[in-house]
Amino acid sequence: MMAGRYARALAEIAGENDAAALGAIATQLDLVAGMVTGEPALAKFFDSPTARAADKETALSTLVTHAGLSDLVRRFLAVVIDKRRMSALPAIAVAFTALHDRAAGIVPVEATVAVGMDKSEEVRFRAALETMTGRKVRLSFTIDPEIVGGVRTRIGSRVYDGTVKSHLRALHRRLAEAH
Repeated sequence: MMAGRYARALAEIAGENDAAALGAIATQLDLVAGMVTGEPALAKFFDSPTARAADKETALSTLVTHAGLSDLVRRFLAVVIDKRRMSALPAIAVAFTALHDRAAGIVPVEATVAVGMDKSEEVRFRAALETMTGRKVRLSFTIDPEIVGGVRTRIGSRVYDGTVKSHLRALHRRLAEAH
């Protein structure tokens, strides 16, 4: 909710339909969100009402310089810090990436596998999904050994279940109905 409002506001300023600009900003937000996630004390410092504003500005300037952030992202982070919302930056970055993906015609795909895929399998799987959807995909994996083998894929609200576990369950149902 709140993260979505911040993400939409930033996207409107950057140009909602400019996929390239949104992509560059999404990359920068992901970088800073990763820092916040990896070092919780960073968000705590920026969100603290007792930390001096001058110290926060100095820390932000250092962060912007070392990370090579754009002026727009710097100004956005200044607002986030002023509103003491830095701990929400990872959620804001996720919401912003979703806006970028929509503008760029990228469809998010979640795949659940029993064991991780090697690079060549991942490349072939991604290519098959892009052929199937007719769009570029943002692929994320979850490993769940309980599915035994195969893959369960979620594209939007549609789920394609090609797991061994689901095939065994279906076979069990058919055998039970046959008796």
